[in-house]
Amino acid sequence: MSIDYAQMVQGCRHHKPAAQRALYDEFAPMVLGICRRYAASRDEADDLMQDSFVRVFEKIGTLRDTAKLQGWIYSTTVNICLMHLRKKNRLILGDDIDSYSREEVDLPYTEAEIVEAMDSVTPAQRLVFNLCCVEEMDFRQVAAKLNCSESNVRGLLSRARACMREYLIKSKSLKV
Repeated sequence: MSIDYAQMVQGCRHHKPAAQRALYDEFAPMVLGICRRYAASRDEADDLMQDSFVRVFEKIGTLRDTAKLQGWIYSTTVNICLMHLRKKNRLILGDDIDSYSREEVDLPYTEAEIVEAMDSVTPAQRLVFNLCCVEEMDFRQVAAKLNCSESNVRGLLSRARACMREYLIKSKSLKV
């Protein structure tokens, strides 16, 4: 079944299962990808994905511009993930980190390998990596969203990149 976003949203507003299924089928891969980047396990990512779609279906009536549906679902999912981390007290960010290296590394790794490497860092490092590198937020925005200092964000990002780089290099050498 192929319907456009406006029809999909309208159907979801009227609680039509076919429209809800079409929306789910269209956006489930994106939502799961976001949840997987923030979650500590696949099961946790599945739970976050379910929570995200519940919220999307509950709040679809607040969407003003159906052309922005994908971005709205993306933002909703990120917010669900952040709220989950706050509830689980995994958003504890220390203020003792103030070093940051602007070193950029272009390594030939797939998205799946990078997501796997994200499992090797702390939850706080994973969160900051997601917000800075995936969501493309600047340090000021991330610090404001997480209620911490910019230097803390820079330090966590630096450590996340270093740990992920080390993990990726080790895993690549093991495969050769």
